[in-house]
Amino acid sequence: MTTTGEVGRRTRFDVREFARTARGNHRESLQLAEYASTPLSPDSLRMVRYLGRLESATMEHLRNLLVTATHKDARVTAFLVTWAFEKFWIADALDAVLEANGLPRFQDAPEGKVRKRRSEASDRRGPIRRAVSAIRLGFPIVAIHTTTGLVDEWITRAAYLRLAAQSKSAALASTITTILDVKKRHLEFFDDESRRRLADSARAVHLTRKTLLTASWPIGAIDRAADDRAFFETYVFGGEAGVASASEIESLVASLPGMDDRIGEAVARKLLP
Repeated sequence: MTTTGEVGRRTRFDVREFARTARGNHRESLQLAEYASTPLSPDSLRMVRYLGRLESATMEHLRNLLVTATHKDARVTAFLVTWAFEKFWIADALDAVLEANGLPRFQDAPEGKVRKRRSEASDRRGPIRRAVSAIRLGFPIVAIHTTTGLVDEWITRAAYLRLAAQSKSAALASTITTILDVKKRHLEFFDDESRRRLADSARAVHLTRKTLLTASWPIGAIDRAADDRAFFETYVFGGEAGVASASEIESLVASLPGMDDRIGEAVARKLLP
């Protein structure tokens, strides 16, 4: 998945190979018949539905990215299009789990009242306002997008692992293993690109720090119902195991080029219930 880069630098993620080997429909490998005798608990199903909503919001997020200078970077754009394709099928796999447990797809389930906070106002801007705001940022905005993508991958990975552990379902654990295997390449790309771009640009570091101090997590959460967001935060980051998981993400963020404990703490604080 990587190719040899410059001497002394990280090898680059192979976007061409990623696009060529993109993974689609997973339904044949999901062990759906197992849920007839061992259905998931209400909390597990709620988490499946919430994660499905986040995965299915990728197209809206992609639209917001591609109205900025990010769309001028052919390498990043090629990745994002394939990334969105793979995440569509991850959402479909989660839909299949809901259907096998007798529940409607997450697209068909009603959405409750969303959480409204002044601190999240910038995340609620539409594509036109985002495009206008992004003009003055220029190409350093690509570092913002790849770094927030990386942090989001760390957060959703923690959520999937927590769900696998809490559900005690072999069928769901197998599905989550498949999902995380697909998402492994997403994480690799965002990690590679964010580290390169942050290491190469002081302005990219400055802008990314500002974004991480105020960003809402996970990406797409601001459009979800307030009670579902609170449930996610408690389920994934509540208790000793959850705090440990948030602390791990805090350390990962702080270790990125140009970041530090202050930025890591700001991200972790948004995760905790």
